[in-house]
Amino acid sequence: PFCKSTGPSQRVKCVGSFAVPGPSFVQLHTWKDTARRYQPEKRSCSRCKMSDPKRQKTSSSSAEFVSVKLGQGGLLEASGTAGPNEVTMELSGMSAESKTRADELVKQLEAKRRARSMAVPTNDYDVKRRLRQLGEPITYFGEGPANRRERLRGLLAQIAVDAASGIENDKVLRFAEIVKEGDGDLDLSLSDARVHKKAYDTDGSAALLNSRVEMFQFSIPRARKRLLAAKRRRANMTKEIMANLDKEYADRAVSLRSFVNTTSQIGCGRPISSCSFSSDSSRLATASWSGIGKIWSVPDSALLCTLRGHEDRISDIRYHPHARVTVGQELSVATAGVDGALCLWSLNDIEKNAAKKMDTGDDMKVETVDGADAGVKKEKSGKGEQNNDEEEKVPHVKPLAKLQGHEDRLSRIEFHPSGNYIASTSYDATWRLWDLTLQQELLCQDGHAVGVYGLAFQGDGSLMATGDIGGVCHVWDLRTGKSIATLDGHVDNILSMDFSPNGHTLATGSCDNSVRIWDLRKRRCIYTILAHSKLISNVRYHPNNEDFLLTSSYDQTVKIWSARDYQLIKSLRGHEDRVMRVEMSPDGKMLSSTSFDRTWKLWMADEA
Repeated sequence: PFCKSTGPSQRVKCVGSFAVPGPSFVQLHTWKDTARRYQPEKRSCSRCKMSDPKRQKTSSSSAEFVSVKLGQGGLLEASGTAGPNEVTMELSGMSAESKTRADELVKQLEAKRRARSMAVPTNDYDVKRRLRQLGEPITYFGEGPANRRERLRGLLAQIAVDAASGIENDKVLRFAEIVKEGDGDLDLSLSDARVHKKAYDTDGSAALLNSRVEMFQFSIPRARKRLLAAKRRRANMTKEIMANLDKEYADRAVSLRSFVNTTSQIGCGRPISSCSFSSDSSRLATASWSGIGKIWSVPDSALLCTLRGHEDRISDIRYHPHARVTVGQELSVATAGVDGALCLWSLNDIEKNAAKKMDTGDDMKVETVDGADAGVKKEKSGKGEQNNDEEEKVPHVKPLAKLQGHEDRLSRIEFHPSGNYIASTSYDATWRLWDLTLQQELLCQDGHAVGVYGLAFQGDGSLMATGDIGGVCHVWDLRTGKSIATLDGHVDNILSMDFSPNGHTLATGSCDNSVRIWDLRKRRCIYTILAHSKLISNVRYHPNNEDFLLTSSYDQTVKIWSARDYQLIKSLRGHEDRVMRVEMSPDGKMLSSTSFDRTWKLWMADEA
């Protein structure tokens, strides 16, 4: 009944009153079978005498239009004013296959998007219990706890996508039964970190208001100074100045490229989790999973004292920004523990004792120093009583104060640039701001759907960034308490972050083995560094130069990068296990790294 001839036009077949030019035709013309209404030309079909519709010249009154739409099963449904010519045609196999592939890709992208923020338990027992509830094998051959957790994350994300699409398969139905039975832990609406909660305000204390005013007054002059310097540098930029800047950059890169390991010190019997330099670059504080912190003099690596006060592992340790540079500064060090305590330490008596020992040359041993006491207990000279344990030969310091409030383990802590406040992040999905003068909590800020880990203050003191184990980063304005930007791009835990000295660039390191560079002016990622083969444990900008970036990783390396073009400058190797932390001294002359191999190492430029 239909003409099957192939017309002279490109890939056009005459099928009666329809012409199908390939698999993706949107609108077709139908023509009445009346010879006098045709205007034949050279491109007509020899069998039915019908011209190619794309070349047919006719008036709008002699043509009738049929709209064609894609139906279920890859069919074209034609409808319109075709009258008896109305017909439903099947698309080619290529078209149906393309549509199926497109639908699958959309579902996969949606599943990946949900999986990035899906909150799943970290306890392996809970992961197995949920897999068993969903009818999945609790483990595969060679599968570890981390892989099992990722499998559960992907499974829950796929169930969420199917449920949102209205697909009722076995997994969706089983999940609905579990939720109906009352297991609220498996509710996807509670597990999805991207569920946006309605903003709400809470009443703040007078101390919080005073702190916001103080931060405002502290940040404005620093921001003005930084911006004026940047404007002046751009306005006065000449070829000679640019050449000098390039030469300084090249000289600094050569110096960093010459860094070698100068000191390797066993810090404790358990992994060394963190380290921090003092402001004058003469002291190094280290913390370990044994719950003990230590203070070392650098670069001679002499142990000065131990910090004992935590009941569990210490996750982070930070030197106060004014310690050893401000006369009368009482607070010296802060530590955060898995026991949920934030401990404050004073080292004034230790420093006085160390200075006295240097002046007199005595070998005095201090039993215990309470951070709140002014005196120091001394023993007789112990020259004849040698002890193999170096820790027993140095003072043991007790905490000046303990700040309690978090409901779960602490992840990171950081001093505000003013030195009057300290912030802490925790697995209880909150970060908190503490007043060091009052030694009390000022703010408990939620906003993350899962545990919070990474933390960094901007140099001006006006902004703070936090990253969670779902891969989401929030930037907070400390003067107003609002989240001014949400940076979403990592697909795994954000463990560390740092602001560039330029004030508007933020670097974040994640368990997805990458470092992302964010421009806060554009509020988007401007570059991604595939930095290591394993997770990024720490990321730090050079304290005095925005052109260099440091990263440490579980692949046992520390790397120095150019922040101009993000090319690798130097890879420092020497640790025998995972590197937990990397820090650069404020003077830029030393670099310290701590590792799971129980050692901390000091890296300096090779003078030779």
